[in-house]
Amino acid sequence: MKNYIDPISLFKQTNFSNTIWWKLKVNISGYQNQTEHNLVTEIFKDRIFKLIHPNSYQYKKTLSRVLVQFFEDGYICWINLDKLIIEKYQFKRNEIIENEGSFIKQKIPLILNWIKVQGDLKNQYLWGGTLGPNFDCSGLIQTAFFIHRIYIPRDSHQIKSFCKHLFYFKEDHKSLQAGDILFFGNREKCDHVGIYKGDGCFFHSSGKDFGRNGIGVDTIKETNDKISLHYQSKLISAGRVIRSYRWDRTMR
Repeated sequence: MKNYIDPISLFKQTNFSNTIWWKLKVNISGYQNQTEHNLVTEIFKDRIFKLIHPNSYQYKKTLSRVLVQFFEDGYICWINLDKLIIEKYQFKRNEIIENEGSFIKQKIPLILNWIKVQGDLKNQYLWGGTLGPNFDCSGLIQTAFFIHRIYIPRDSHQIKSFCKHLFYFKEDHKSLQAGDILFFGNREKCDHVGIYKGDGCFFHSSGKDFGRNGIGVDTIKETNDKISLHYQSKLISAGRVIRSYRWDRTMR
């Protein structure tokens, strides 16, 4: 079995550089701040990150968390050092996928089928959930794309800014295609996201108060269903994923 060096020793070897990339060897949780236990995301092993805090001048022996930024989506959060296993990573430019638009289009049926399978499992809504079986709304969408080698931002409002804008929902929405992303909230703030599956229906993971407490299917067609009607009232716009996030070209 490989002997792993504790992360602090590895970070000290590189003087806590914020340009060195590290690869996770375990699944971890990401937190909102340095001390509290407010989960903001779950993070798959093999994801790549760099340090934001501390640097060599800020390091303290009592350090229990570090602030990191992830390569695949630019997301920033705090992670625990306890039980963290990492290794140094050298980014290879030949890993970049060419003809992204065609690649993504081919993957949409697989993405939608994967979400359907997750919905058939026992699950419930989990704020910050990305590992499954419990997801939050944007965690479900990001992971569905992520496991098919398409990287998109983590949070709903970030996904909205990242996608190619299609239309606002005051306009005709017959041009929606399977795999298009639906955004909910108001013009000032997007706080929920789903993915269109066709025939007026969309997958999403919704909470207890106004949703289905987990992954479900709702509609944008005329209906008497109270949950679908609630989300119809919150529809802002639609967008389409036409590229994968790239650290060297994508603004956060």
